[in-house]
Amino acid sequence: MTCYYCRGEMIEQKTTFMYEDNGEFWIIRNVPAYVCTQCGEKEYSQETTRRVLALLSHPPRPRDIVHVPAYELAAA
Repeated sequence: MTCYYCRGEMIEQKTTFMYEDNGEFWIIRNVPAYVCTQCGEKEYSQETTRRVLALLSHPPRPRDIVHVPAYELAAA
């Protein structure tokens, strides 16, 4: 399998899926994906996408809560 963007090799591995909606951030760990070894682009199967969308529409209790700093580029 080759990357759509750079034609690099795609390998199957677990990754972290991050999503932002109306100022809320969602992090889903250990998501299977094909990841480009050259540019890092990620592709998800239809089944994985379906599972992620189902989780986001009815989220379970989070495994943990992560605190991260947030910055504004305009203020730099």
